[in-house]
Amino acid sequence: MSGARPSRDKRSTRDVAEPVDDRLHDVEASLTRSRFRVLSALLTYFSRPRWWVEIAVIGALYAIYSAIRNSVGEVAATAYRNAGSILAFEDRWHAAIERPLNDWVHKTPVVADVVALQYASLHFIVTPAVLVWLFFRRSAYYRRVSAVLILTTCLALIGFYWYPTAPPRLLRHEGFVDVMSQTSSWGWWPESGAPGSDAISNQFAAMPSLHCAWAAWCGLALVFLARRRWVKVLGGIYPFTTFFVVMGSGNHFVLDVLAGLGTLAIAAGIVFGVRRLWAARVSGRLAALREEAGLPTEPAPVETTGTDTLDACAPQDPSDRLDGTPRPVPATPTVPPTQLG
Repeated sequence: MSGARPSRDKRSTRDVAEPVDDRLHDVEASLTRSRFRVLSALLTYFSRPRWWVEIAVIGALYAIYSAIRNSVGEVAATAYRNAGSILAFEDRWHAAIERPLNDWVHKTPVVADVVALQYASLHFIVTPAVLVWLFFRRSAYYRRVSAVLILTTCLALIGFYWYPTAPPRLLRHEGFVDVMSQTSSWGWWPESGAPGSDAISNQFAAMPSLHCAWAAWCGLALVFLARRRWVKVLGGIYPFTTFFVVMGSGNHFVLDVLAGLGTLAIAAGIVFGVRRLWAARVSGRLAALREEAGLPTEPAPVETTGTDTLDACAPQDPSDRLDGTPRPVPATPTVPPTQLG
């Protein structure tokens, strides 16, 4: 007899909990029917990695880059003038570290060969490799992390158009040497010293350094998202070797490097800032709807132990709330022993 009472008590508990949970479902359903519906649907759809979207984005970025490269007109005089201004500013503050680096690399043939090889290859290998790795192995983070890279590239393109700058290697009167041209006899890069074909390279796109911005993005992605320690170590080292290479080869001023890192920081701030603002807006709307429905305005706390650094940004289970927090499971109160007979 006493064994039947717990089942009745559990059934009555579910009868009380289910209407509350159903009302919460109704609240969230009303949100999806509101003016957030279209934007929520778009964000949900494009938050999942889709190969055709990535190909379209890459094609669009290349088209924009080509348009900027072909529409800037004759900017050589402006580019050299801007380069001279940057170098004069660095000299005034004794910050032109690219001078001794370029001189040492030029006079050390083995180092010059290694520098040229990395500059002409890893930039075009590591970045796509990290993107592919994120797409297949860290898909939960791919959309927002790749968005940082895309926005960084777009901001850099604006910089190339607005502030064309000649690289140090073209300022031979200042004592710089074009290491890429020096090693082109055995390399696949052109004698002009550009890292790629002259047909796709913009000689006056030194500010900001997209080379360094992409390298820093790769390094941060690997440091935060890779599981193997040696991969994290390589990820942490890669950006600094790139900084050395771009200055030692005479392709960037130190201010170009800092501008590239600043561009990456701005892009990351925009991507994650917009996401936080959107989550706060949706959370506020949900709170208002809960209050109108007579439901608790504060969701139950959720255990977050053992999560990774970026887990707060990862897409949740379909049963999660629209504000990104997991839906709490209604707690079943413990039946006092006295009621069990």
